[in-house]
Amino acid sequence: MICPKRTSELLDLHLAPFKDKDPAWEIGVSKIAGRGVVATRSLKRGEIIFRDSPLLIGLAAHEEDSLNACSVCLKMLPDTKFMCRQGCGLPVCSLCAKKKQHKTDCDMLKSWGPNEPDVANSVIIRLLCVARAINLTKDQRDLIYCLQANLDNNHRTEVRNAAKCFKNFPADKKLVEIMNRTVAVLRTNGFDKTTDRTNDNPEFNYRALYPLFGVMNHDCIPNAYYTFEEKTNNMIVRAAVDIPEGFEVTTTYTKLFTGNIARHLFLKMKKGFTCKCSRCSDPTEKGAYISGLYCRDTNCTGLVVPEITGLPHPNWNCLVCKQKSTHAQMMKSQDFASGAINAKSNSNSLRTLVQYLNEKSDSFIPNSNYVVIDAKMTVLQRLQQGKEDCSEELAANTRLRYSRDITQIMDQLGLGDSLLRTQLEELLKREEERRAKRLAEEAEKQRKLAELQAKAAEADKLLAALEAEQAEQAAAATSSPEAAAAPAATELA
Repeated sequence: MICPKRTSELLDLHLAPFKDKDPAWEIGVSKIAGRGVVATRSLKRGEIIFRDSPLLIGLAAHEEDSLNACSVCLKMLPDTKFMCRQGCGLPVCSLCAKKKQHKTDCDMLKSWGPNEPDVANSVIIRLLCVARAINLTKDQRDLIYCLQANLDNNHRTEVRNAAKCFKNFPADKKLVEIMNRTVAVLRTNGFDKTTDRTNDNPEFNYRALYPLFGVMNHDCIPNAYYTFEEKTNNMIVRAAVDIPEGFEVTTTYTKLFTGNIARHLFLKMKKGFTCKCSRCSDPTEKGAYISGLYCRDTNCTGLVVPEITGLPHPNWNCLVCKQKSTHAQMMKSQDFASGAINAKSNSNSLRTLVQYLNEKSDSFIPNSNYVVIDAKMTVLQRLQQGKEDCSEELAANTRLRYSRDITQIMDQLGLGDSLLRTQLEELLKREEERRAKRLAEEAEKQRKLAELQAKAAEADKLLAALEAEQAEQAAAATSSPEAAAAPAATELA
């Protein structure tokens, strides 16, 4: 591992365009693992800690992706005639075809001889992000080698498979090693198309390496979060909570609402380490009970949580009656709940899913369980696109209720600011404003109705008084001497 001082020097060169004369961070020895990003002064919640630009970026080009996107500007292209006419095997727009970046890419891949240069190949397009490391400066390549790389048995597979797509793929071991190392670094600390909206992280459609971010260590309760600038793809990292001077700045590599067991497995298999943060060391996950299930003893009302062993199949303990259960036993309950909720999620009726979550699911799975949280996130996501078959009232109440539920879980976990919290708080604000507006409109209607009713009552009183007066006048006229004499005079006549 290259020393923190050399890493800092290379990062300073990489970040020079941002001209940050008084950075709020430095590279230092980490209590979590190796090196890390450390705050050089006290940081307030929401304060920008640093900006980072991609050292490498390219199309993710997974097999299921559309491949008609420009390999330079990354913008979508028409469905036909989007391949480079020079035979490099890359999609490119007419403007970027004239740029230096594409000329460099094109010359390199043409020299390798693509087997089918006129056909979009996801393997070649995906390799481009890695192959661009060959044309970086020495300092930039050194920066890649500074970053953590999980050199498992599979990190050479991508380059080995890509070689089959060319007639003259490089045989130079140095060039192949640069690409293999870059793959390992990308797999460990890079980005690779995150579009899962149930996750806390922003949508990102590309494969990229942000060097300073790559030095940040993981914590399941991170004290920082990031967003991207749309036009430049630069990253902005902000403090999620107040961070004291000298404290390490952390991010998270996992979903916020994944349970302990799943997080441990992901980090061990994909990132090559075991997390020992405060959340991972607590079976209750800070009292949020993300993994919690009901006790198998029907006479017990307690929750059962997995033991902290680091094993993929730990025993589970009831927090009330202390009964132990095997992992297999508890997974039956978990799988039943997941299946029942997923069946409703996959149905065409959003109203049915909402009613199921509100009225039935908590009879067999706690509302704190990550399966329920994911389902509520899915509901909020679908409501953003439209209320579907929900009434306006049900949609509004659901947005309000589920946003509050998820925010409360985040508070319980001790999570600070994040993209997700911002979205939920904005949603809560909009719904509360709508509710306040509806209540105000209803109150105004009631006020006007009361006014009308008061006026009607007053009119009724006036009418009754007038009718009484007329009746009195008629009675008076009937009983007067003149009125009594009139019939007698008529008879004499």
